[in-house]
Amino acid sequence: MEPFCLTVNPLNHSLQVDDPQARKRSHSSTQLSLKGKIMERLADKSPGAKPKIKKAKRKEEERLRKAANQAEKTRPPSIFFGDSLDLENWYSCGEGEVSEIESDTGSPSGGRRSSSAPPRFNIHPLYQHVLLYLQLYDSSRALHAMSAIAAMLRAAPSGFVSAISTTSINNTYTPQLSLLQNLLARHRVSVMGKDFYCPIPQDSHSHSFRSAMYLEIIISLCLYFLRSYYSAHVATGAQDLAGNRAMQLTSVEVLTLLFSELAKVTDGSAKGFASFISDVLSKCKVQKVVLHCLLSSIFSAQKWHEQRMAGVNMAAVEEGLSEDSVINLSEDQIDSCSAVQSQLLRLLQSLVVLEHRILVPADEGGEGGPVEHVNPQQPMTSLQYLHGQPITAQGMFLCAVIRALHQHHACKMHPQWIGLITATLPYMGRVLRRVVASVTLQLCRNLDNLLQQYRYETGITDTRPQWMALCIPPDLILTVLEGVTAIIHYCLLDPTSQYHQLQVSVDQKHLAEARSGILSILHTIMSSVTLLWSVLYQADNSDKPATASAASTSNINLGSTKNLRQQILELLGPISMNHGAHFMAAIAYVWNERKQVKTPVRNKVIPTASEEQLLLVELVRSVSAMRTETVMQTVKEVLKQPPAIAKEKVFVFLCMIVLSFLSRIPVSSLVDSWPSLLALLKDSVQLGLPAPGQFLILGVLNEFILKNPNLESKKDQRELQDVTHKVVEAIGTIAGSSLEQTTWLRRNLEVKASPQIVVDGANLEADVEDLMLTVMEASSFTPSVYSVHALTLLAEVLAHLLDMVFYSDEKERVIPLLVNIMHYVVPYLRNHSAHNAPSYRACIQLLSSLSGYQYTRRAWKKEAFDLFMDHTFFQMDSSCVSHWRAIIDHLMTHDKTTFRDLMTRVAVAQSSSLSLFTNRDAELEQRAMLLKRLAFTIYSSEVDQYQKYLPDIQERLVESLRLPQVPILHAQVFLFFRVLLLRMSPQHLTSLWPTMITELCHLMIYSEFSISRTSGPSVAGLETTYSGGNGFSTSYNSQRWLNLYLSACKLLDLALALPSESLPQFQMYRWAFIPEASDDSGLEVRRQGTHQREFKPYVVRLAKLLRKRAKKNPEEDCSSRTLSWEPGHLLLTLYVIRSMEQLLPFFNLLSQVFNSKASSRSGPTYSHTTGDAAFPSHKDGHKLESQKVFWSRARQNIEEMVEKDFLEGLIKT
Repeated sequence: MEPFCLTVNPLNHSLQVDDPQARKRSHSSTQLSLKGKIMERLADKSPGAKPKIKKAKRKEEERLRKAANQAEKTRPPSIFFGDSLDLENWYSCGEGEVSEIESDTGSPSGGRRSSSAPPRFNIHPLYQHVLLYLQLYDSSRALHAMSAIAAMLRAAPSGFVSAISTTSINNTYTPQLSLLQNLLARHRVSVMGKDFYCPIPQDSHSHSFRSAMYLEIIISLCLYFLRSYYSAHVATGAQDLAGNRAMQLTSVEVLTLLFSELAKVTDGSAKGFASFISDVLSKCKVQKVVLHCLLSSIFSAQKWHEQRMAGVNMAAVEEGLSEDSVINLSEDQIDSCSAVQSQLLRLLQSLVVLEHRILVPADEGGEGGPVEHVNPQQPMTSLQYLHGQPITAQGMFLCAVIRALHQHHACKMHPQWIGLITATLPYMGRVLRRVVASVTLQLCRNLDNLLQQYRYETGITDTRPQWMALCIPPDLILTVLEGVTAIIHYCLLDPTSQYHQLQVSVDQKHLAEARSGILSILHTIMSSVTLLWSVLYQADNSDKPATASAASTSNINLGSTKNLRQQILELLGPISMNHGAHFMAAIAYVWNERKQVKTPVRNKVIPTASEEQLLLVELVRSVSAMRTETVMQTVKEVLKQPPAIAKEKVFVFLCMIVLSFLSRIPVSSLVDSWPSLLALLKDSVQLGLPAPGQFLILGVLNEFILKNPNLESKKDQRELQDVTHKVVEAIGTIAGSSLEQTTWLRRNLEVKASPQIVVDGANLEADVEDLMLTVMEASSFTPSVYSVHALTLLAEVLAHLLDMVFYSDEKERVIPLLVNIMHYVVPYLRNHSAHNAPSYRACIQLLSSLSGYQYTRRAWKKEAFDLFMDHTFFQMDSSCVSHWRAIIDHLMTHDKTTFRDLMTRVAVAQSSSLSLFTNRDAELEQRAMLLKRLAFTIYSSEVDQYQKYLPDIQERLVESLRLPQVPILHAQVFLFFRVLLLRMSPQHLTSLWPTMITELCHLMIYSEFSISRTSGPSVAGLETTYSGGNGFSTSYNSQRWLNLYLSACKLLDLALALPSESLPQFQMYRWAFIPEASDDSGLEVRRQGTHQREFKPYVVRLAKLLRKRAKKNPEEDCSSRTLSWEPGHLLLTLYVIRSMEQLLPFFNLLSQVFNSKASSRSGPTYSHTTGDAAFPSHKDGHKLESQKVFWSRARQNIEEMVEKDFLEGLIKT
């Protein structure tokens, strides 16, 4: 497009109006006073006569015109109109071409001036439609005339419009009409850049007006006034500027009235009239002028805002002539063009309607306009005016709308722009999709920005938004929301009901395109709307009333939150009814956006919904159309035929929404929705959802059963059982996905040797869906990444779920399902490798939960007993022991045979004689293994549960002790003793104490013997061998013996840690092991004439020997390590020792803490305390809690320590 010249319009416009009063000359326009002589000449039909004019003034005009014509030398301006719209590409500024607005031919040669002077013309292309007054004119008279026209239009619109449309000014013999034609011709010459008073060729310009109707003259004049400003070089007063502004506003008003009436007249008249009006508009270039005025007003407002923010006057900074230095825009600057812009928007609206009326017949003929080949997806950023295209199809129009809505400093104008779009929707035609999509996205951005600003200003968030709105109307948020609602409903619903009064026929093809466009951005719309919903929730739930707090701190007034909520529901209700699948898919999209950034540590497979996600569920519940069964049916639709925006992960989010939805609705609506929920569950099983989706389906099923365990109809119950069976089987298949078949002959599964994803605490994947995305992206992954999740989920819900779904008389139907599940579970439990640890933990939880139900026993009893008897059984993580305790307790308690079977195995192992052909070590290990499992069984039971078997147990222990020098077996006996101390009442253990004390004394003597005879390091140095009664020689310092010593010391440690009333029998023997407070170990007594030293407790003797040996081996010295005594706590927390010296701190402490020299006489048990936080000392205990509570906690702590002693080769990951 050629650049528009800033042209000079020196004439007093009031002379052109066909009104005797108005034609009188303006006395203020001294330069253009025609005086009597010129008036006579013009009256005598001498149009070419040239008035005399002062030379100085003429030179000034020449200078200005030359300056204007030097635009050709200027490089395109570097001012940008916005974020992404580059004005350099909008206008191709050709050399000094006259404005295309004026010239039909494009660039008449008369307007071209070449100049070699350096370019100084910095006027922005958007201002090149402006006309300048080079002198003052009498605006009041012009305004009077224009107001008269406006008054006539209002008084008798139809008659006036008919008259001016059919009356031409072709009577050249009337002096007034002749003068009028001459003035119009001079106007044309002047606007083209020549002198107003230059000679006019008789036939060139005046002819063009002879056939013109008054309609054309009025439109041209209004457009001239609209474009005209005073030059900055004219000395104007405030009154002159205000007068010119009033002229502009009145001109726009006249045009608006005129076009509105023309639209009505055109509707009922012949086709020829429509084409006549079309020609007039085209000839006067109405659309083009209006669009340029609108764009320049938007640009000016932005530029002035930037200047205010920067605090500089750019006009003073720029070199040469800028628009600010040439045009006097001070009147516009006062209100940032908003007055003119408001009127222009009304004018544009009436123009769009008129255009629709007169261009429809042309459109029917042929559709192939220049816009057709433009891709609708591309933004219409080109500001090239396309001839023959309606305003709405012009890039300038859409650009103006988007830029105006983007201006945060001009928010007060937004409601009017929104009004323009909503009013012109039926007239958009083929660009409907492009316009509605662009405008809706911009409005959503505005809504987001306003809400971010509100949250920042009220202190909800600390992040300052970049887009901070100014001059905000009080109801802006509601207005934006209403605008979005109108646009969306127009596209998605039947528009004839909304716009029936306009009698506009809407093209269904264009509407269908717009509908698909809106549906494709529905997720963005939902994102903004739900953000507003959550802000309203926060405002309603804040301590201060929302309006009071917002008014005091924020520029944005939410107003009535009730009204906003109502508007949101009005927007969403019809969408959910007519486009439910898209609605739910959009909700799912937003659900993903609203997930917690930092998920709390958890070990659940189904992620818990964040607060914002729950608000989303509340929003869905608030939409009246979305009843529970509707939600279910809609989700089923989405799963079957996902909309275009629904990616695969949307399934997962939808299932999450359903789960949250079910958890928040009352039971009554849940019962009513059972048929639709059943259909959803059935379909989701058949569809083969991704694993996280299947997990959530199980979660949905579980949620339903928890809230509504009983279905009235037997048919419903049977269907529920069937669907449960299918869902659980599907999860079971996922659970087995980390297993592989080892032999092809029979179904023998083993765990794949690949790392597994952990579902535990902090290591849990941030979210199931995040994990799923990695799987989808990396095809090298197999679905086995989900096996741990599947097992964990089954462990959480399966046992209780099956118990609720299958009634007592139907429990038999559960067994085949459980057998299948156990088929996948057992291989994981057989594998004790580190990489299988997550699966092992999940499976043991699952088995533990199942074992609590008696009817499930057949499915797992044999497998559990086999696993228990496996030699690697105790190679597990400490977190698994508690689950195994529950399983073993249920296994042994629920029938009488299993425990007897175990006792029999122990007895058989002991009674079988050692043959020459059996490996003795293997047999002893087998005995130790069985003894340890028997100990674990008793440890897993209640106190005194196996008291009636105690004689048998005692017999087994004594038989084991009869085998001499078998440390591996004896270590298990000492562990068994400790279990019995914790699981049997003191009165039942009376017969066992002599055995325990004897064995403990023997072992103390052995260890004393071992220490005193060895002078080197314990294991690596000289080893003492002892030949037992059976001929086998053994080393007292091998690792097995060290384990035995440690086991014996732990028994002593436990006996001292438990309260004396729990072990009354031990109190009789404790003097043998530790020094009592009343002892004096160095006291000599005289007996039968000889000096004898009294007995020294074993602990004192061992401590002394170890200290002596530690001095010889300083590298093994452990005497510097000290232990602290605390009641109720075990001292020995080691699980293995490498040398006897590691026991020295234990012996040291025992030889001191109970000795009178080290302790007060207040009693041995509570003398030395360290004040552990978990177990307060006795002194604190008296104050804080009763002794009973203290000892129950202490006992729990002791049991946890004993529990860990069962474990072998703790998994080190």
